[in-house]
Amino acid sequence: MPHLPASRFRRIAKDIAIDATHRIALLPHLANNRAWRLPQHSARLNEPYADTVVRLCRDLLSPYPTRLGTVTGRRWAPAPEGPAREAEVRFYIVRVDTEPDNEGPGGRILWVPRAVLGLWLGCPEVKSVSVLVDGYLNGWLPDGPITLD
Repeated sequence: MPHLPASRFRRIAKDIAIDATHRIALLPHLANNRAWRLPQHSARLNEPYADTVVRLCRDLLSPYPTRLGTVTGRRWAPAPEGPAREAEVRFYIVRVDTEPDNEGPGGRILWVPRAVLGLWLGCPEVKSVSVLVDGYLNGWLPDGPITLD
């Protein structure tokens, strides 16, 4: 088996799950439940980001009918932990073709209206998410990858 070198950066896939009423799914932060974040998974070595997103949807949104959107975003960010200094973050829009129950602050998923997303999600994430969601839903972003740096 060939030896693969250690990655110089972390590869992170984030879901921007949008329901039928254009609310966005957030999860409680791992450290404390007062901060919220987008659903995310680290991509495995040689795993395409889209496969990571499908795995994340299966883990988190399995009770709901979902489909991948046509717009994705990419940006560099400081790595959250580990030896890597940077992370390549890929944002994927995932449409949830229903209106899921809002599990609220005590639950697993909080569905937030996109108009107040900035109250729940910190910068620079809220800027990246706003650009992708507004462009996707309003139709002014072309299909395919968008660089958010």
